[in-house]
Amino acid sequence: MTDIRVRLDDWQKNAGCVGFINIVEKENVQLTENGFRFNSTVLEDFATKYFDYLIETYKPTLSWYKIIAYKDTLEKHERENFENFDEKDLERLNTYIIDVCKRYLTSASYKASYPLIKHDFDMLEAGKQSKAIGRLKKRETFEEKKTEILEEVREAYGRIKQIIAYCESPEGRKYLAAKNVIYTIVKHAWDSVSFLNPQTKEKDVYKDFEQYFIAPVLEYLESDKSLYKLTCCSCENPVKNASETLSFLNKTGFDVNRKNSHAWDFINDLIICPVCKLIYACIPAGFTYVYSQGMFVNANSSIEELLRTNNLIKMEVLTLNRASVREVNTYSALVQAFQKQDRDQFRLQTEDVQVVRYQNETYRFNILSKNTLRILNQSEAELSQLLHTWVKENGETYSLYQKVVEKLFNNENMLTLIHKLLVYKATKTENPGYQIRHIDALIKINQHFLGGILTMNEVTQDEIKKIKGAAWYFKKGYDNPNKVNGVSYKLLNALKIGNRDEFMNVILNCYAYLNQQVPQFFNRVFENEETFKTIGYSFVAGIIGPVEMNEYGGKA
Repeated sequence: MTDIRVRLDDWQKNAGCVGFINIVEKENVQLTENGFRFNSTVLEDFATKYFDYLIETYKPTLSWYKIIAYKDTLEKHERENFENFDEKDLERLNTYIIDVCKRYLTSASYKASYPLIKHDFDMLEAGKQSKAIGRLKKRETFEEKKTEILEEVREAYGRIKQIIAYCESPEGRKYLAAKNVIYTIVKHAWDSVSFLNPQTKEKDVYKDFEQYFIAPVLEYLESDKSLYKLTCCSCENPVKNASETLSFLNKTGFDVNRKNSHAWDFINDLIICPVCKLIYACIPAGFTYVYSQGMFVNANSSIEELLRTNNLIKMEVLTLNRASVREVNTYSALVQAFQKQDRDQFRLQTEDVQVVRYQNETYRFNILSKNTLRILNQSEAELSQLLHTWVKENGETYSLYQKVVEKLFNNENMLTLIHKLLVYKATKTENPGYQIRHIDALIKINQHFLGGILTMNEVTQDEIKKIKGAAWYFKKGYDNPNKVNGVSYKLLNALKIGNRDEFMNVILNCYAYLNQQVPQFFNRVFENEETFKTIGYSFVAGIIGPVEMNEYGGKA
């Protein structure tokens, strides 16, 4: 038995530290001021612990789970003797047969796992034979053919029960679910070695992991290091040779054999010891992933802070995933985690917080200042309104919530985004994923941003309410909606180019036409650019918005 010490270092090493502790569980390590220590006995059967953690953590996202998840529906219909089985249930069953069973059971990763699973049932053949049932011809109704359809359903259920039993078996879960997490989670962090090496001869991914990562660690711990000339670039412990490097990590390092010119004086300085390599291999368990997006908060003031912050984010993601698994959940979880820290009076670092995002197969970095965290907390209600909103642009759809959070991370104001959303509404562009009330929420978030970033006399929420109320009376004065649309478009053009004179010219002409007094708040448009645009966009949002009862003292 050997005591092993690991200290915090760069963000990848820190993510690996969090991942390692998650895998072996906190009670099996001893936390220190700048890292942790553990006994080598925790490495026993480490591959099983590694995959078990990832499988249980990301279960709802796995294709293996999608197969077994139909079990509850199947048992429900059998208990009811199919009395409540209707046409929608048939559609759902056929979707399950084609999009789940046939698709996954015949996939390459599943086929590679079948030889390792001791079971009499032929899963590959079951996948090939999976086909839709109960197809109705023209003029046939479900009720007319229900008896025949239910016979087909019962036969299909027999096959499905065998498929589910296969997947639920200990070896079925062990290998099929492991293949899932390899390609949906692990591959985001590292590639091309061990079971992700296309040329590996070992078919059992558990044995492959043990041979590649664990065996070298145990050998290293027992070796005499007194003659080792090289040092690990991470922990500075002696290493025997330069064969192990950081190049197996995605977007990190380089191929030292082919591109040694990348190193100073052609000498490779990315050498790592087997212990550090194992820690880096645990990055997938330290990050929080939802499909192709991942996130890690490098709150590195202490190992306790790292664990608390990232596991809080992971817990929030898992909670959100119970309802719906979506990529925006990583952003929502991060925001909610920081908001929860504030509510629970958890200690945040006095320094800024580094957030590492994995997106589109690359890493993106943001430094969250105390001010950004303050804005996130102030905007809790408004951000929650945006959670399920989306925008369609150039044939692609993106999450409005995610876009807003990214802008806050990058210390960008929302004025350009607000303008774009208002233009879409003013020009009747097909965009049902958001409403004017969501733009109102965006304006409030931007006010929180401007109040913290810039030294200005910000427009208060009470003033914005007055602006929205004035916009309703302004809109009410026009009998022709087309005239209102024309006015809003002129105002948006003036706002886009920052022309305050043109904006006020339109406002004065319109109020003269309506024979109404110009509200005093328009005098503030000449104070500064941000005040001008906040007032302008709030007013335009009010005249574009639908007529409905609201908080502004009337309809808007």
